Amino acid sequence: MRVPFLFVGFFLLFLLSLKAQGDINLYKQYGTGPDPDNFFRPWNFSLYAKINSINSNQDYTKGKLSKGAGIAIQRLLSKTFGASLGVEFYEIKYTYEGYLNDSMDEIDWIGIPLSIRLYPSRKLFFEIGAKYNILVTAKNSEIIDPITGNNQYYDGIFDNTIGGFAGVQYQIWKRLNIGLSYQSLKRNKNNIEILQPSIFSGLSFKFSVFLLDPYKRPEIK
Repeated sequence: MRVPFLFVGFFLLFLLSLKAQGDINLYKQYGTGPDPDNFFRPWNFSLYAKINSINSNQDYTKGKLSKGAGIAIQRLLSKTFGASLGVEFYEIKYTYEGYLNDSMDEIDWIGIPLSIRLYPSRKLFFEIGAKYNILVTAKNSEIIDPITGNNQYYDGIFDNTIGGFAGVQYQIWKRLNIGLSYQSLKRNKNNIEILQPSIFSGLSFKFSVFLLDPYKRPEIK
């Protein structure tokens, strides 16, 4: 499942790169364009860090703050519409209230988010997309295996998941942005016979920095 998702993401960005003619080409050919201020940077990259507050759908768990970080590639068709593909590492933490000795789970994921972005202004954008989540580790604060002392869950308790997300991001200073997003994720098969949950959702507060200045007009060569 990993390969098709990555293929779809790169294929979408490839299609976006085939835009026939933008403002840069118009300026090169005719010395002007439909809107002198309608310039945009077709490609950009961003680094970001996240603080997550994500919990399961079970009433016996309580979400804990966790962290995440990643990198994203942005491709714009115009100054108001584009797409983004990224890779990130993030955690989900929650405690069992009254179960498993009130212990805490920590699940680490590598996420591959693919989204559509809409820019109503240069400083503000909204995005919605899907994210494939590759399980790295899942562990409990109590010892799971008394023989080996390993606190990681056995294979099959947690697995790779796919989910959706939506968010908003605003540029507060130069290339620095802050944002808020909501995401949900669910494994293909529910954990019916065990206590560990299968569905998660919550909010993330995001700090992001564009590597290229989005306000600088691309040079016309």
